[in-house]
Amino acid sequence: MPNTTLNIRNIDEAAVTKLKRAAAARGMTLGVYVARLADLHEVVREWADGEIRRGMGDKWEEQLTALGLQTITG
Repeated sequence: MPNTTLNIRNIDEAAVTKLKRAAAARGMTLGVYVARLADLHEVVREWADGEIRRGMGDKWEEQLTALGLQTITG
């Protein structure tokens, strides 16, 4: 995949610090770390949706909804 630049405005300074530290601790660039987090989100979202369909995902659904990361349909 080709690389691009992502400029993010109005991001909390503490969140930026957390991301930078986490990336550095793993020997990753910030860009690679954010890309991996995006991949992780997809995996967790698919897993949580499956658990919710089976009636076992109430906690996942609550947490993801509280973070504004609930499943988007339509």
